[in-house]
Amino acid sequence: MIETGMLGLDTSHPKKFASVLTDRDDTTVGAVWDSGDRRNDTYIDEFCTDHDATRYDDSRAMIDAVDAVMVLTVDWCTHRPLAVPFLEAGVPTMIDKPLAGSVSDVDAIAAAAKRGDAPLYGGSAVPFHPAVSALPETNPETLFCSGYGDPFYYGVHLIDAARSVLGVDWIRIEPVDSDGHVTAVHFEDGSTVTFDFDGSEQDGTFAFLSVGDRTDTVTIESTVPELERMYDPFLDGFVAAARGERDDRHRLIDGARMHLGVQTAIEEGTPVSSEADVIPAATSVDSTPFLADYEPYY
Repeated sequence: MIETGMLGLDTSHPKKFASVLTDRDDTTVGAVWDSGDRRNDTYIDEFCTDHDATRYDDSRAMIDAVDAVMVLTVDWCTHRPLAVPFLEAGVPTMIDKPLAGSVSDVDAIAAAAKRGDAPLYGGSAVPFHPAVSALPETNPETLFCSGYGDPFYYGVHLIDAARSVLGVDWIRIEPVDSDGHVTAVHFEDGSTVTFDFDGSEQDGTFAFLSVGDRTDTVTIESTVPELERMYDPFLDGFVAAARGERDDRHRLIDGARMHLGVQTAIEEGTPVSSEADVIPAATSVDSTPFLADYEPYY
């Protein structure tokens, strides 16, 4: 049985993920920590009771009590301090999207995973939607991705999906429009992805157009059935990481650095290279403005 720890109940994800994990015969939620910033004591205690989990006041105290951990806080600036102690201790660690808000945080997470030889998993669940995970079969040379909402918090769905579909590292990011909504990203194999982060909020849809050996389109609406289609395979991947059967470290780190590079290209209106002496200067993304208006779905 894989004993899972959860850090942060801020979003709708912990409730859904815990439900899926406790319904499996090989996983359980045994430990919970929450800052109390968004959920009150009653909510936290009821969550723990529902899943027969122990509540911890200090997240680090659960390191020896769990087989794997999920970092699920909505504030991406907390991901590094929460995840690093577990990674250094060799605990398989999932970090919810977005991975981090600065290149220094991304690199620190990567270094901790390397030091602890710990599997790293997480990011967006959109790449695990069956229709998206099938797109590599088109052998795409060009990919168009459109999304909505906050370009950092929700834009990561497009970033992670594109990185997963292409399966290679990025090399250069170019802003396309003067309004700062569209960027083109070039990859090592010569493929190109165009991102448009300014889709309709009303539609609430992520859309992908892949052009390669054949042309294919995917649209994902923000509905419960669509979420269900991606959460199950996403959590299958988490369990595999907890068993030491997969490690998404390289994909996640390259995607996170691309994510921050895209923000820099948008804000500064200049191209961004993946070269080691360029990307560390990428813009850090402050979570404060987003958190001021954030409310969990449930």
